[in-house]
Amino acid sequence: MADNDSPATPAPDATPPAPQQPTEPPSGPAPTSLALTPVDRDDLLTHARSFLAAPHIRAQDNSAKRAFLVEKGLTTPEIDRLLNELPPAIPPRTYPRPPPSNLPNLLIGVSRIVSWFFGTSAVLVFIYYRYILPRLTHSYQARHSIQSHQTDLLSRLNSSLAAYKSVQAESFADLPRKQPDAEETDWATCQNLDDILAKVESRKEKERSTEVPDVTLLRCGLVELVEKEGDGKVDTEQLYSHLEKKIPWLQGAEGAEAQAKLWSTLTSSSVFSSSAPPGTDDSAPQEPTPPARLLWKYNAPAAPASMPILQPLEKLRDTLPSESKALPPATVAPFAPSPSPAQRTLQVLSDFTGYITTQTYALGVASFRPNSSGAGANPANAQEDELRREIRVLKGLVLNRRSFLPSRPPSVPVGVSTPPLST
Repeated sequence: MADNDSPATPAPDATPPAPQQPTEPPSGPAPTSLALTPVDRDDLLTHARSFLAAPHIRAQDNSAKRAFLVEKGLTTPEIDRLLNELPPAIPPRTYPRPPPSNLPNLLIGVSRIVSWFFGTSAVLVFIYYRYILPRLTHSYQARHSIQSHQTDLLSRLNSSLAAYKSVQAESFADLPRKQPDAEETDWATCQNLDDILAKVESRKEKERSTEVPDVTLLRCGLVELVEKEGDGKVDTEQLYSHLEKKIPWLQGAEGAEAQAKLWSTLTSSSVFSSSAPPGTDDSAPQEPTPPARLLWKYNAPAAPASMPILQPLEKLRDTLPSESKALPPATVAPFAPSPSPAQRTLQVLSDFTGYITTQTYALGVASFRPNSSGAGANPANAQEDELRREIRVLKGLVLNRRSFLPSRPPSVPVGVSTPPLST
């Protein structure tokens, strides 16, 4: 078509050139299409086609397009033909509606979580400071006061013990000291081995301990041999042979342990002195004297110095009646083994605990007695309360000490020695 080969057309809004007016005015109104030449008509159609093909014109209504083209001088058939030549309008692309934003819900959830967190924290802090913290504070203060009170009691106990030890040391200075090798009074009266055997038999009848001190055995054996020999020189072999003949528990294989104990006492005790046999030259170097040939001698210990405190005690002992005169023979109590220091301490603590319990209950009953006027119970005295607290604390210490004491040992059979407990 001629309109397709035409050059670029001006804008559709451009108004086509007005047709030339005739030199002579027509006698009547003539249509516009008749006034245009075919060439101008083709240009007008070309401009109209370009106008209708514009993107912003295609979206307009057809009636508006027709009215505009009619104003430009096109006929109705031309306008219909131009409109039919247009390609069908492409419907606008429609997009799905986006979903609503979830940000408000997210912010609301976060605000709820934060409010719950701070609210729960505030409730927990309130409960802690209102109920838990006061209890913990009171418990800590109570433990601290108890610890301070116990420390005070221990310091007072230590000070009292130190004062007691100083007074005890001053008091012990006036008491006689026990000699390390001194014999017991009951065995010191024996002068020979026969006296020892008789004493052992009498102790068996009275169910008393029959253990003979080693110092007494050695002393009596040396005294008998010195009286028998007459020269005062007794060697180790003679002494042991004489003791084995007289003492039955030193014989055989069972007496080896007792003989070793005798030898230990003989060499370590200060009342026995040894010397080399005569006829040996001390200046010449030689081998040491065999133990069997050593000569032994008994040196009686010096009498202890008289103490001023012993004289009144001796007078008191002489004044008091003896056991045989005070009690008839039928009422003499049988022999009982002497308690050990731990047993004596346990008995004293038991008695002291009973006394403290009695005093505690007596003070409690006295504090709740009504007065004579009938006005009710008397107010507790401060000194009585302090004394009651001290007695309770001391009772607790005594009970704790008692629970940690060793159990009482079984009864010791007669004839078996018991080693002393270390204190």
